[in-house]
Amino acid sequence: MKYFTLVIVLIHSTIYAQIYTPKNIDYASYEFAAPLKIKLEMSDNYGEIRSNHFHSGIDFKTQEKIGLDVVAIEDGYISRLLISPFGYGNALYIDHKNGLTSVYGHLDHFDYYLDSLAYSFQKNAECFAIDTLLLSDSIFVKKGQVIGFSGNSGNSFGPHLHFEIRETITEETINPLLFNCFRDKIVDHLPPLMNGVKVYAISDKGYLIPGKSAYYPCTLRGDKWVVNENKPLDLSRLKVQNGKIGIAFQTGDQLDSTTSLYGIYHSTLQKDSLIIHEQQLDYLNFDQSKFLNSHIDYYEYVQGKRKLQKNFISVINPMEIYPVSNGRLAYENCAGEYLYTASDIFGNSTSLKFELIAPEAVSLANPFEGSTNYLFPDSVNVFKRNNFEVLLEIGSFHEPLQLVFKEEKSTKYITSIFHFCETSIPVRSAIDVRIKLPELRTGLPLHKMVVARVTEKGELIYVGGKYEDGWMTASSKYFGNFTVAYDTLAPVIKPLDFAENKVITNFTTLELSITDNLSGVVEYKAYLNGNWVLMRYDSTKKRYIIPLDERSKPYLETGKNRLRIVATDAKYNQVEKVYTLNF
Repeated sequence: MKYFTLVIVLIHSTIYAQIYTPKNIDYASYEFAAPLKIKLEMSDNYGEIRSNHFHSGIDFKTQEKIGLDVVAIEDGYISRLLISPFGYGNALYIDHKNGLTSVYGHLDHFDYYLDSLAYSFQKNAECFAIDTLLLSDSIFVKKGQVIGFSGNSGNSFGPHLHFEIRETITEETINPLLFNCFRDKIVDHLPPLMNGVKVYAISDKGYLIPGKSAYYPCTLRGDKWVVNENKPLDLSRLKVQNGKIGIAFQTGDQLDSTTSLYGIYHSTLQKDSLIIHEQQLDYLNFDQSKFLNSHIDYYEYVQGKRKLQKNFISVINPMEIYPVSNGRLAYENCAGEYLYTASDIFGNSTSLKFELIAPEAVSLANPFEGSTNYLFPDSVNVFKRNNFEVLLEIGSFHEPLQLVFKEEKSTKYITSIFHFCETSIPVRSAIDVRIKLPELRTGLPLHKMVVARVTEKGELIYVGGKYEDGWMTASSKYFGNFTVAYDTLAPVIKPLDFAENKVITNFTTLELSITDNLSGVVEYKAYLNGNWVLMRYDSTKKRYIIPLDERSKPYLETGKNRLRIVATDAKYNQVEKVYTLNF
């Protein structure tokens, strides 16, 4: 129990509402260079709602091309080199003397010197993925110097440049368009759109009361947006015992350069001319990123594909983006005239006027009161059954969690299948799962056991697993159906464009797939005639690629060559394949 108490003390200050404080930055005084030498056009803006997070930078179009020059926006030094098959892909970080850091992601490759340096790190580690911090006196760059070339690496689905500005000391991202030198280079005349309004019965802590809400689409009449055909919104069926009223808006910004909808920079909600809620996306803290699922109506986002942004916050929401947050309205005082205004950073804005009425009504039952069927995110929750336990720390989830549990006997796996809550409910920080093992036959490999989630199709998804005194323990990023199984099978290597005794004289790459049945491939290496050669993983194409270039070709010999591929999964099951290739 001392462990639980310690957890509460450590995270208490990070999950509750924080005060929005503008940064002391004179945005007009900076004269940064543009990161690209072409006309700047955005494909995604800062603060766009993504899966589990706000977009932390700006995506610039690169004319659908790979290989455009990417330049340093200011003098500084390279502080970090990142190469990954996921996330930002190939990325560079530059620290500047002004206390800011610029980030350039999804690059195809770096400039020659940085590319050579990165390769030396890869070769030394015999690993494709690297994340290296560099000393401040190592590599200086000048404003406008070419540092890399635009690409499509990492989690990218089309060539573009992901660009960020961060405050170096805090690593908080800052909206790049706050800086006049960037904003003045981009043209945008379109205001946000207004798609819908949703009103909710909520608890006094801002939690959504199940089944007590109403959605109203918006329509454009002339140059004005209206909701509910301009009739008042009647809240009588949302009166809940000891409950309040909250409002959310489905809105998105438009950009001149694209037809999709993007994030809102600033919004206000006024009641009878008094601002009761305000949102402003000047900066974002990475530690608070997953609280996006508390900021939006997550269930609408998953089930209805609607991005509804709440104009009230729950107690489990520490994001520092709310200058004003008094949006939890008492039913008795919520009637009145409302004005919602959404604006982009270029000054284009859209408004919606509407009226709420709250006639006398019978208070509906509040399912949160006196119920043991819910777990609450502002408490430490410990769930125990004979063979299954879960620890949920404060802030592990965002809304009250309806407790659903079932044990299903199974002869397919080592233990039963334990159904704990719904997979669709988001987990902010990993939950600790423990499963008691039955009496096992001697000689069974304990180090090969894993905790896994069972999908509706009966497939296993690796969670982790460590054996401790008759229990398997793991940290899960999801709720769902848990069991314990064995992982004794090594990954499978399959060549895609070559085979035994293949002539590869004209090849520029060798491509293959490496798959694993459960715990996943965690290490992969290639050796050409006994020499390590780079093998990169393309996560979008799900294939492994060995470039045949100036670095690998010197290892090729005229005639027969030996290619050795080694792959290992998370449970140390390893496979090795050797191919003879002709050159």
